[in-house]
Amino acid sequence: MYLGKGIEGFEDRPISPGRMWYTDNLEASIEEFGGDTPTPSEGVHIAEIREAMDKVSGVTPVVAGVLRDKLGNLTSAVALKLTLMGTLSKNERKRFTYGQGLKNICAMVLAMLDKAGIYQTARADREIEIIFPSPLPENVMEKLKEAQIKKQLGVPTEQVLRELGYENLQNAVQV
Repeated sequence: MYLGKGIEGFEDRPISPGRMWYTDNLEASIEEFGGDTPTPSEGVHIAEIREAMDKVSGVTPVVAGVLRDKLGNLTSAVALKLTLMGTLSKNERKRFTYGQGLKNICAMVLAMLDKAGIYQTARADREIEIIFPSPLPENVMEKLKEAQIKKQLGVPTEQVLRELGYENLQNAVQV
């Protein structure tokens, strides 16, 4: 809401964006009041509620975005790992728990399909592997240097390539 002081006809004219008012009265003013004005206590209260919710959720302040502009530029995986250690360990526990659950669900579904005669599988065929990607960024050059060192130490080429993610190269077509 707005309170217009010293402006002739203020109450008769609609207030809208881009509306300009003119008066010869040097004491005239338009003041904003009511629920639209910012209140510092309300902002503090909202910040306290957010902080409490962050604590209850168990998410670290860094991940939740509470520590904005206070960490600098974390580019190395080691720095990120140290900073996010709590969250990464929680993530790893969830990966294990959810991974086991997904394995069990898949095995049960495949067993039901086998029993119904829809999709025949042996018990060994029902075992699956769940692979979650790493949440940390990978430094490709670092991995390649590590692979070179392993090759120089005598690790078989097939194993080095497999560790780099190149598993079925014998089936690949060379160009």
